[in-house]
Amino acid sequence: MDTFVHSSCGTMGMPLLHGLFPAPSWHTFPSLAWGWALATARHTLTTSVWLTGATTVKHVARCYVFLGCPLYNRRWHLWGAVLHLAVQFVPEGEVLRVSVDDTTKKNAARHIEGLDRDRHGAGAARQASRTLRGFNFVLGVMRMPLTRWPGHSLSMPVGLELSLNPERAPTLHLPYRSRSQLARALLDFLTEQVPGRPIRSLADGGYATKDSVRQVPKAAHVLGRFPISATRYTGPPKPTTTPRGAPRKNGALIGAPKTLAQPSKGWAPHPDDAGAEVQAWGGLWHAVLPGRLLRGVVVRREATRWLKKPGQRKPPPPVEAFCSTEVSLSIPDLLREYRDRWAVAITMRDANAFDGLGHEQGRKRQRLVGVTTCRWVLAAARTLWCIDPVERSPSLNLQRYRPWDTQKVTPSQRDVVWACREALHEAGICPIPRFTPDLAENHQEPENVFPLAA
Repeated sequence: MDTFVHSSCGTMGMPLLHGLFPAPSWHTFPSLAWGWALATARHTLTTSVWLTGATTVKHVARCYVFLGCPLYNRRWHLWGAVLHLAVQFVPEGEVLRVSVDDTTKKNAARHIEGLDRDRHGAGAARQASRTLRGFNFVLGVMRMPLTRWPGHSLSMPVGLELSLNPERAPTLHLPYRSRSQLARALLDFLTEQVPGRPIRSLADGGYATKDSVRQVPKAAHVLGRFPISATRYTGPPKPTTTPRGAPRKNGALIGAPKTLAQPSKGWAPHPDDAGAEVQAWGGLWHAVLPGRLLRGVVVRREATRWLKKPGQRKPPPPVEAFCSTEVSLSIPDLLREYRDRWAVAITMRDANAFDGLGHEQGRKRQRLVGVTTCRWVLAAARTLWCIDPVERSPSLNLQRYRPWDTQKVTPSQRDVVWACREALHEAGICPIPRFTPDLAENHQEPENVFPLAA
């Protein structure tokens, strides 16, 4: 245990707990972090405890008590410690890019708190929906820039919350909060933890609601999809005389993106998509963001002109719209920022493969949230631990773990995971065998043995 705490990986994760937990909890967390870092295929709490040999001194149920009570109650303090450590790796004055999305981890078990059926729009671009039974998590992911590779970055989690359906929340004696409200709470938490730092929140069209974007903090800007049927207005005109009554809140009607896509004037070629055209506009979305000027971009494509790309099942929509409260963004910058939101989907895939997101087998909601928070906090600490050595390394073989990937130019989460395991192995930290070799066979004689026939 002391070897792990004083290793390079342990020195990055242990300071996150400074002053948060008493001594018994302080001894439980390193054993869970040790087992989580060594786990490969099965990411459960039982696996982590077995790999560290902690079962000789503590039952697995006691670890659930720690995750469901002390860590659950202080989970946002842990996320705050992660943010304070992460902003040190982002140059001063650079925008903190945070993507918010939700994912459902399928689970067919019964009698589990927080488990229900969720209906999702399976991507705003595909115009489809699906229904899954499982846990629905609202996630926040921050993009950490890599100075060695300009324009590239690594993703790390900065927040997590379990979303409950309106019918499920009252049964657990909890207030119902929609996904948009959970995403807004996460954005407010980020602005409180890093005051003075500009934040750019990226989200899809499902979070373009009043609960998510209305009255956002001054240091934060919102960028995402814009409903193609939403109406926009010009700014309120300046009164020439002193009118009676309240002043006007908006001006003339501009129209919706699907109506603006009809005229043939004012269009320019898309900077990246051949055959598509774009047009920028500025106006007010009074129904959701009253009084806040928006910068929007409408993209239109000809329905008959579409070449199927490898891996693409459906054609892109003929009309798309994007908007941002940051009116100084140009058209290429706004489209590129939203395209980078795809990193949150890659992060959810990696979290399922390497971090054990949604793999837990518990039944209580607090314990499920505590286990998932513990794993994602450790995943964030592991990413931050890897960024500094990667930036200072004179030579780095990016094709070491995947030699067939000749187009790889930046490290991935797979590289981070294996670098952490190799560092632990070099420090002498290895999994403890579950069973000792001398007990592999049972040589005990049965009590009642009949004499052998002559």
